[in-house]
Amino acid sequence: QLSVHPKTGVKFSASLSHPMIVQGSDGTVYLNLSVVTPRVSRNILRMPTDTIIVLDRSGSMAEDNKWAFATQAVHSLLDRLRPSDRVALITFDTGAHVQSRLIPASETNIRRFRNIVNSLHPGDSTNLGDALLRAEQMSASARVSERRRRVILLSDGHANVGIVHPVELAAMARRIADNGSILSTVGMGLGFNETLMASLADHGMGRFSYLEHLESLGTILAQELDDSRDIYADGSEMRIVLPHGVELVDAAGYPFVLEGQTVVIRTGQLFQGSTKSFMATLRVANHVPAEYVLGDIDLNYRVDGRLYQQEVGSSELSIACVAPERKQEAVASINKDLFRTAWIRNNLGSIMREVGDYVRSGDQEKAKELMDNYRDRLEEADKAVPGLKKDADRQLDELEARIDDAFQGPDQKIKQNRAAKSFLGTSQELQREVNKNTN
Repeated sequence: QLSVHPKTGVKFSASLSHPMIVQGSDGTVYLNLSVVTPRVSRNILRMPTDTIIVLDRSGSMAEDNKWAFATQAVHSLLDRLRPSDRVALITFDTGAHVQSRLIPASETNIRRFRNIVNSLHPGDSTNLGDALLRAEQMSASARVSERRRRVILLSDGHANVGIVHPVELAAMARRIADNGSILSTVGMGLGFNETLMASLADHGMGRFSYLEHLESLGTILAQELDDSRDIYADGSEMRIVLPHGVELVDAAGYPFVLEGQTVVIRTGQLFQGSTKSFMATLRVANHVPAEYVLGDIDLNYRVDGRLYQQEVGSSELSIACVAPERKQEAVASINKDLFRTAWIRNNLGSIMREVGDYVRSGDQEKAKELMDNYRDRLEEADKAVPGLKKDADRQLDELEARIDDAFQGPDQKIKQNRAAKSFLGTSQELQREVNKNTN
């Protein structure tokens, strides 16, 4: 099913892996969702940017030369700003401090900004909540539709003073996004909480990046600035009305909430001239033969402060639960390309996220048990789409080898921490496919 917005030209499509499931099966169905945005004019791409840098200066930033790399990356970012851009700096340790409000990137202002950066040094604790609050307040006071707004959070640690609960911190990230700014996060080294940093980026509609070695930190910040200039919509969400008997299990790791029978998925920024696609994993009631018709599937997005909505026709998006004697018919109805992608990308990404949690906690047995269970499920899927297991085996062998390595030799806790962070980053790349400049 395809929808094309008459004014924006955005294309929004939805398709199901299984029009039919068999009574007594596990009831898993994949809903593929894709958004294609148009290219925009050069005038829009030249729109000035507002960049709020939120920089951790807790005591641990003095270790491993992290502070030097971080400040060097900030200087590199300043080199790339245009005079029409604006930049601000918030630092945080025991508390947060606005070192510079949003100021135009004139030659004089940039020189003053550099002096401020050079005067700073690592301090004490990590009050991430206070830093996000200051960023929220600054973004709320700087709502101008003619500017691209981005908050970039750089941290190497865990929130340990002030507001520390992940749910409360995620709510702050949501409010920053609701103010029309994008929040991206960069985890530095191995000491930060990757689950929290990834969650903040998801709720803030931005990108999560992780660097153990910070030599390329400047490249990450440059990419964030380039992304600001390449944005089509600074926020998007999808709303799916599910019939009774159908529930959403996962949305490629994107945060979602349930409002009655409507699932709301925060799907983040959209780049111009790009394709963004992911799979929502549904579980369908399978105890009696029945038909389940999906309700409205809406895409909401914000372009230059204006909200747009479009709906993909869901009349043909139905799932029939059929009696076991119709199994051959059900298997024949499977969208094989979509089903293959579900296993090679979406499901592998999902399992990497779960495995990473066990590896981080040092539970090798649970991680291996999860992998064994995944291989068993893959064998069943291979019966429906032959060749699927062969395609996935190499990736699974590599994943299991990395798990084994994390529990061997010296420095196992460091290796487990490193592996967990890597697994999370790779899982997002697998589950959320974004191709820029595709049309």
